[in-house]
Amino acid sequence: MELSAILLVAFVVLLTGVSKSAFAGALGVFAVPLLMLKFSAVDAITLMLPLLIVADSMSVKSFWKKWDVALLRSLIPGAVVGIVIANLTMDLINSEYLRFTVAMICIVFAIKSLWFKKTSLSFLNHRLGAYVMSALSGLSSTLVHAGGPPIIMYFSAIGLPRTQFVATAAAFFAVMNLAKLVGALSLGLLSADVALTALAFVPIAFLGNWLGIKINGKLNKALFLRIMNYLLLLLGLWLLIQ
Repeated sequence: MELSAILLVAFVVLLTGVSKSAFAGALGVFAVPLLMLKFSAVDAITLMLPLLIVADSMSVKSFWKKWDVALLRSLIPGAVVGIVIANLTMDLINSEYLRFTVAMICIVFAIKSLWFKKTSLSFLNHRLGAYVMSALSGLSSTLVHAGGPPIIMYFSAIGLPRTQFVATAAAFFAVMNLAKLVGALSLGLLSADVALTALAFVPIAFLGNWLGIKINGKLNKALFLRIMNYLLLLLGLWLLIQ
């Protein structure tokens, strides 16, 4: 691997580590497009999966048992359904339309949350809301690698406290990425070379995790939620540009 590619992977790993432990994985949408500057789409996606799992394990350890157990129980079944639907209908769903839909939902939600705070989204603050948004997360994660925005929107809508927000997101994505790993292994997409390459960047993932925890600890709940909504707006615009 040439030096420029090594530096790019190192930056993506650092960004992923910070994102997972500071902003509930909100910056993860940028990871695959950045890797595609030096790698093919398939190689970028395949390399990103073990890197995500490494970052997930560190975030889970850092926020151990600080997640909302009841909320996780309501989220994971929907995510599994979304992943299964994505794999069964991969040839039928237009990924561009799905990306556009997720982008517009992000933008509308962020604008509402930032500038029309009195408008209530009570339909999300419900068990059905958890199921729908987690299913959308599983679907969009599998097809367009943008599983973060639906969960971030849902957690923001229910006003989840900062630590529980990040901890629950970390546990949720850890489970979901392990489910995706099973699929990748069954399809023979994950080689020993890719796994070893991911392991080589573990020290940088540790650094990203440490920086993310430091950043997260300096944010109060109001500022954290405001940042998350600005990130959703940015993610929506990014997905539209893509």
